Amino acid sequence: MPPSPDRPGGDVAALGEFALIERLRRLVPAAGPGVRVGIGDDTAVLSVSGQLLATCDIQVEDVHFDRQVSAPADIGWRALAVNLSDIAAMGGTPRYALVSLALPPDTPIEMVEGIYRGLAEAAAASGTAVVGGNVSRTSGPLIIDVTALGEAQTVLRRDGAQPGDGVWVTGAVGKAAAGLFLLRHPQARAAGAGERLVAAYRRPTPRVAAGQALAASGVVTAVIDTSDGTASDLLRLVEASGVGVRLDLARLPLADGLIEVARTAGVDPAAWGLGGGEDYELLFTAGPAFSALAPALVQATGVPMTKIGEILPLAEGRWIAGPRSRDPLVAAGWDHFGHRG
Repeated sequence: MPPSPDRPGGDVAALGEFALIERLRRLVPAAGPGVRVGIGDDTAVLSVSGQLLATCDIQVEDVHFDRQVSAPADIGWRALAVNLSDIAAMGGTPRYALVSLALPPDTPIEMVEGIYRGLAEAAAASGTAVVGGNVSRTSGPLIIDVTALGEAQTVLRRDGAQPGDGVWVTGAVGKAAAGLFLLRHPQARAAGAGERLVAAYRRPTPRVAAGQALAASGVVTAVIDTSDGTASDLLRLVEASGVGVRLDLARLPLADGLIEVARTAGVDPAAWGLGGGEDYELLFTAGPAFSALAPALVQATGVPMTKIGEILPLAEGRWIAGPRSRDPLVAAGWDHFGHRG
């Protein structure tokens, strides 16, 4: 006898597709502003008042997440959060999400429910309604594919940086790389900063309010989120803008505890700060007037903002200013097909 839709236990093959969908539907926030028709029809029917933002991000087991170091709820949180970070980078407001799952038939029902509970927590925290999706069988691995929709009155892009702009970043960098190291080396973990680094990896915070504040400031010229690493994403921004850049290594806001963890790992802290990836901070450029605005924005959003460099004319190059050296800015973060700069 298959498990009841109202009781846990068993795997997804025993429960069946439609009972699984019904169980998952109950876990997520499905209503919200502009939702005319949500889960249950052939498509969702939605309304937005501004420009529509659309993004998608796939999470593949053993590529993007590891069950050995993250609980199902953390995996679900991250699956939505990485999409919300893209909307934040455009200065937008998240509205809707569609979630597709490809599940091996022996996937425990409790794991799938756990993923959806974490996803639901991220959705509720950001005011996002889950309005549809799909479930499919696969021989493996487990895959979570999320499409997120948002809206914006003023859209920020990555191609507007100009010589003379400052280069800024929200929050701290390198924290996800340090957190992942601690998860993979439990003997190195400690309370306090160590636990915060682990939490930063497991449940990144999309900088939605900060992105909206940057868009409203009127002086921010380009934005990208740091999904693949500070250096890689800054390189993408300046390439899109057709400009040069100087990144001041000493100004990188390294996460609390990162230097100690890096020392334990035998890693240069700057390597995690530049190339760790998965921090999901906002890396942005802004005109000189932003320096005067920054303190009020930090107070309003609760998110630190640090100036880490300057945009240069293209002819002056793209480089990192260290304490005793000047090195070229190269991609140092994640590449799905194996290349690191």
